[in-house]
Amino acid sequence: MKTNIPKTISESNLSLAWAEAFLHVLNGGESDCLVVALRDFPDALPPQDNLIASAVDEALGKAEIPLIKQTAFTIVPYERWLRTGKPDIVTLSDWYLTALLPRLKARCTKNRYGTYFERLVGYSGLRTVSGREEVRTINQLEFVISLWKKGEEKGRRPRRSALQLACFDPAKDDTGSALAGFPCLQQISLTYHESGTLELNAFYPTQYVFDRAYGNYLGLCQLGHFLADQLGLKFTAFTCFVAHPELGHGNQSSHAKMAAFLRERIATFRASETAEVSK
Repeated sequence: MKTNIPKTISESNLSLAWAEAFLHVLNGGESDCLVVALRDFPDALPPQDNLIASAVDEALGKAEIPLIKQTAFTIVPYERWLRTGKPDIVTLSDWYLTALLPRLKARCTKNRYGTYFERLVGYSGLRTVSGREEVRTINQLEFVISLWKKGEEKGRRPRRSALQLACFDPAKDDTGSALAGFPCLQQISLTYHESGTLELNAFYPTQYVFDRAYGNYLGLCQLGHFLADQLGLKFTAFTCFVAHPELGHGNQSSHAKMAAFLRERIATFRASETAEVSK
C-alpha cells in the first residue's frame, strides 16, 4: 500500500510559498498532506512579490472568486486596524460586530453562517454553571490577550495549550450538507518563545489552493502580527497544515497559464538568490 508523504514548503516570501503550493497540488499533490511554513522574514509580515500577487488577483477576478485581500479580510480587518491607529481588541471587535458584520451579512448570503473574525471575537457555546446550562459568547482574541497580560503582571507565562482559537463550531456547522463553504479553517494555535517571538499555526481539513490559499496565508499572517503587537511580541513564523489540499475552481487553461508564469517567476527568484550568495 502506497503511503503518501506530507509535502513541506518553507519560504520567507509569501508569494513564493503559495506558488510552490499551487504547483505541487496542480501536479498531482491533492492526495498529500500539505505543510506551508513561512520563516525568516525581516519585517512584521512576510514579503510578497507584486507580480505574483497581481497575477493571482487577475485570475481570481476572471473566475469570479474573491480577491486576495477580500479573503484575508474574512480572517481579520487588518487594514482597518492599521488605519485607525492600532486600537485594542475590544474596540476593534465592537466596531466589527456592531457596525460592519450586519452589512456583510446583508450584502452576501455566503456570510449568513458568519465570518472567521466573527468566530474569533464572538464564539458562542454552552457552559454549565452551578448545575445550570448558560449560553456564553466568548471573544477568543480578547481572552488570549487578557490571559497573557495577567500572566505578565504576575511574572509568568500562560500555558501554551490555552492559546488556541476555534473556528469550527459543531452546533452550527454539523449540518450534514454535501458542500459547505464555511468554515474551512478549523483551528488556530499560538506558540511563544522566551526570546519574545510569536508563531501562529493554522489547521485546515481541506483547502482550495487556487481559490483561497493565498488570501488565507495573508490573513493569518496579518492576524499573527495583530496578536504579536497586542502581546508585546514579534511575529516571526506562520505554519499552515492542510490535511487534504484541493486545487479549487478556475479552468485547466487558466491553471496551466498560471503554472507557466509561476515557474518562470520562481526561477528568477532562485537565480537572484544564487547570485546574492555568490557575492
